Amino acid sequence: MKKNADESSNYTTTNARIIDKWVESGWEWGKPINHETFLNARMGIWSVVLTRIKPVPEDWFCDFKNANILGLACGGGQQIPIFTALGASCTVMDIS
Repeated sequence: MKKNADESSNYTTTNARIIDKWVESGWEWGKPINHETFLNARMGIWSVVLTRIKPVPEDWFCDFKNANILGLACGGGQQIPIFTALGASCTVMDIS
């Protein structure tokens, strides 16, 4: 069965529905950080992960104080709140 042009070209709606289902089912990368994690980051106790179990070394990052960070495709609410707590001015662009 052939789909009409509107259905097949609206991949953003399809992707959003899929991601929403993943989040509803408890997808790890769709869970935002909690308030305690944010407060800890403000005190300098933080980490972000590169893979499921490997934290990114802190020396890979810039000094976050007064840094401008553009987060592209970074939905999930995990890294940008940490960077904000560390003093960065962050802007997020994500379709989810």
